Amino acid sequence: MIKGMQRKYIVHKIEDVESYLSATQRAQIGVIGATIDSRRIEEGKAPASNNSYIVINTDESYAAEIVEILKRHGHWG
Repeated sequence: MIKGMQRKYIVHKIEDVESYLSATQRAQIGVIGATIDSRRIEEGKAPASNNSYIVINTDESYAAEIVEILKRHGHWG
């Protein structure tokens, strides 16, 4: 893990989910997502499923550059 990085999200590669989880487990992920969305809506927030993210693996050669960009914009640590 890169120094100063906070773990805020759970990310699983779709290919891994499709390859390694049973149909029941994949359905459970859907139920979890739907539950989170409905609770967020109850709190007056947008559903999490409305969000889209860019994911960078920390072992990529350009990861340090991305960290510097995030720091400049106040989105690091």
